[in-house]
Amino acid sequence: MREKLVSDLTPEKFAMLNEFGESEARANYYLCAPPEFAQKYRLEAKLIGSVWVIMIAELDWGFFNRIIGLGVGDVATEPLLDDAISVLKNAGCKNYMAQISPLAQPSHLLEWLNARGFTKDCNWAKVYRGNEPAPSIPTDLRVESIGIEYADDFADVTLTAFGIPPELRPFVNGNVGKSGWHHYLAFDGEQPVSAAGMYVKADIGWLGFGSTLESHRNRGGQGAMFARRITDGLALGCKWFITETPEDTTESPNPSYHNMLRTGFKLAYLRPNYVHKPPSS
Repeated sequence: MREKLVSDLTPEKFAMLNEFGESEARANYYLCAPPEFAQKYRLEAKLIGSVWVIMIAELDWGFFNRIIGLGVGDVATEPLLDDAISVLKNAGCKNYMAQISPLAQPSHLLEWLNARGFTKDCNWAKVYRGNEPAPSIPTDLRVESIGIEYADDFADVTLTAFGIPPELRPFVNGNVGKSGWHHYLAFDGEQPVSAAGMYVKADIGWLGFGSTLESHRNRGGQGAMFARRITDGLALGCKWFITETPEDTTESPNPSYHNMLRTGFKLAYLRPNYVHKPPSS
């Protein structure tokens, strides 16, 4: 299921590294959204015990409405699960998901999810690496660390590459220049064509937002930005780097996963998404 753990990481600590590193980054991302956007779209990030519940209730898209970290750190209970679900339901969300580590406890947690209408969907690959130096990744693009002055350029690339509606621009670039966040663009001449971000807290760096315009893919931009973020994270004191991406399969190959492997990441585990959708009419 996973690579052999580093000797000083128990399964519990390994799960906490991978789940909490991500959940704290995603929650902070939500909390960085401009107040007027958060109010209009009813955005919320709420911590219940060690579980983060994040949502954009006005949109009610399952991708944006998540329960993360359940059964990691603290053993999950049915009341805790119900409290997390209630946050989403009370806001009017009908589409949401719980991302459950295979190391989560108790082992029968999935039975509770099934009983509450969740069904298993696709897997995400959770990957990690230690503090080994980053490899050199060749590219003909120019990778730069950016600040708030490039926030709109960062959003332009990210929105276009991921097909995100333009009205979410304040959400996508709301964390640029904020404490703990580091953002990057790759340029073809003067044109921004790839984007990426990193959130650093304590000795963990979470890498996200990797996106490249379709016209500039397969030119090494994302691999080079993985290497740049790792190098910068090491200078900031990171001992661990984590990220995630949809599972790489024969039917659905995922180039991002192979970029991660090329820059020293290893598979921690495949994490299923358990989705909750309204009944079909």
